[in-house]
Amino acid sequence: MQINEQKQGDVMIVAIDDHLDTIAAPAFEQRLLGLIDGGERKLIVDCSALQYVNSAGLKVFLLTAKKIETLGGQLVICSLAASVLMIFEMIGFTRIMKIAPNREEALLALGSSAPA
Repeated sequence: MQINEQKQGDVMIVAIDDHLDTIAAPAFEQRLLGLIDGGERKLIVDCSALQYVNSAGLKVFLLTAKKIETLGGQLVICSLAASVLMIFEMIGFTRIMKIAPNREEALLALGSSAPA
């Protein structure tokens, strides 16, 4: 698993690839919570290269969303592969989290815009 970060205005975009499983989840959780602890309040997790997520990975999304929202921030998850989106839908995450079809829509959901 690789985690790439990119700051765009006041939005931190975190891209994750490959698998978010029991082995990878702790490092991903630590990184996301570290960004929030560091003051980030608008966070996008770009999952365009994420192929697989298990319950440990799903827990990271839930913990991150709860933490950032309690601090007045927002989390948007974008670019979910069809197989990952299906899991999010089955467990109800699409009803409790902001999910965007792509990075541009995620930026718009956070009141920002894509670069020209």
